[in-house]
Amino acid sequence: MTPLTTSDPRLTAVRALNRVLPGKGDGESLREVLRDFPLQGADGGLMRDICFGVCRHLRPLNHWLNQQLGKPLKASAQPVRLALLAGLYELWFSDRPAHAIVNAYPQLCRKLKAPWAAGLSNAILRKASKLTIDDAVADASPNIRLSLPDWLFKRWQQDWPVEAEAMARANLQTPPFTLRVNRRQQQRAGAIAALGDGARPGELSPWSIYLSPARPVFQLPGFEQGALSVQDEAAQLPGEVLQCPPGGRILDACAAPGGKTGQLCEKFPDADVVALELEGKRLARIRENLARLNADITLLQGDASDPQSWWDGTPFDAILLDAPCSATGILRRQPDVKWHRKASDIPALVDLQARMLDALWPLLKPGGMLVYATCSVLRDENDHQVSAFLQRQPQARDVTPRPEGATMVSAGWQLFPQHHGPDGFYLACLRKESGALA
Repeated sequence: MTPLTTSDPRLTAVRALNRVLPGKGDGESLREVLRDFPLQGADGGLMRDICFGVCRHLRPLNHWLNQQLGKPLKASAQPVRLALLAGLYELWFSDRPAHAIVNAYPQLCRKLKAPWAAGLSNAILRKASKLTIDDAVADASPNIRLSLPDWLFKRWQQDWPVEAEAMARANLQTPPFTLRVNRRQQQRAGAIAALGDGARPGELSPWSIYLSPARPVFQLPGFEQGALSVQDEAAQLPGEVLQCPPGGRILDACAAPGGKTGQLCEKFPDADVVALELEGKRLARIRENLARLNADITLLQGDASDPQSWWDGTPFDAILLDAPCSATGILRRQPDVKWHRKASDIPALVDLQARMLDALWPLLKPGGMLVYATCSVLRDENDHQVSAFLQRQPQARDVTPRPEGATMVSAGWQLFPQHHGPDGFYLACLRKESGALA
């Protein structure tokens, strides 16, 4: 779907949000929608900030707006509602001048062919300009203030009673810009020196760098030549803990968009790396991303839960399963997921993860390692999932390295989103005992 082009970043943001948060039914992925709106420079930055900000803070914005409306807006006026939410977001969460924001949105309503809403916009935003977000949500429940669906915050409180609120607050922050150094081209210290002020090493992954403020990738020294890749620090850990003998065979299951695949090629340059992905479009994304790294791998299209359709019968020395999941650990990066994901989605995801684990395990050589990973913070997808697998597979042994002070879980290693730090993430290293049958 190709939208009308416009140089107005606020209008573009509302058009994008109308596809992501349509007001009825399921919306599209924000990341995918933004591909259709390639605004660059300051206009692109403003447009993307509004899109991510409205999705990130949707509940408190909606809460206050609903209190101001004498009667609900009609479903056909969803673009007007999104424009009002965008204006509230800018007033309360950006450092742009309040008068400029208040003046911009009545004209935006006219561009939306809703001139009747110009006066409403002016009145609403003038009132909001005299408040802070804390004023606006003073009477609201914690899940509204923290901008979470009721079911998800309840689930977090059940799973992580101590960490739930801090985790929610971390997910309201803008995520850090994190890089992975290509160890085949340079050392991390050299990369930090080349990046200059604002670059610092990560604490968990030995090749991670945090860079603040973020920069366009074409401004990063060596990026086009594959010297650096954009990848969260937590997402770098599965590839770092995976073990494989020299010249071994590695399967990266559910490999798109290819960040971990590229990392495996950097860490194991003489390995036979096989990347598996179900969808052809996502397989093409892997190919594009690996071309920059000049990585030589085998690409396969297939279902990780059904190896009979793609496996050639040769076992693997190591398997990385970055499983489909709820994405509840990366809500600061994909805030629209909060409003697309439903409680009823979780059992089907848990079932799919279990089927993938059971299907891939026989493909692993005795003595080999399978690393299971998710970007989730739900225990049913993580340590409960792996504990159940260990019960089903007596030859499997949990050998996950855990740093001192890591949260105790029944299996594997659970990370929580940290402000200026890694995303929420889970991984488990599972060794197949040498006496096991392949």
